[in-house]
Amino acid sequence: LAGQALVGLASSAIDISDGLISDIKHILKRSQVGVSIDVSQLPISSELVQFLDDKVSAQQYALSSGEEYELCFTVSEQNRGSLQSALSYSGCKVTCIGQIRPNGTFELHDNNQPLDWDLSGFDHFK
Repeated sequence: LAGQALVGLASSAIDISDGLISDIKHILKRSQVGVSIDVSQLPISSELVQFLDDKVSAQQYALSSGEEYELCFTVSEQNRGSLQSALSYSGCKVTCIGQIRPNGTFELHDNNQPLDWDLSGFDHFK
């Protein structure tokens, strides 16, 4: 039901079953845009941080692992409030993790500190 709330509000959407980094790049390529992702905004459970022994490993895992079966989508600032209202009825939590950029770059940062992480998701052809 939450996915249906995106209709007419989201500019693009994709499931992230192959990993957030891998799948968001499909949106970027198709839309010819870039993205700036703030890893401090990733919804990461305290259990994952504890299991992996540190927050950075948990952030990297959240970006590159697969099998989440969650949706990653883009929404204009103009539609953001309408989307939050529509999703509040479904009980679905939404987290803004970044912004689309017009220049085609892919940036990761942690509270405005640039990160130079070489991460990828699942590749069906490797």
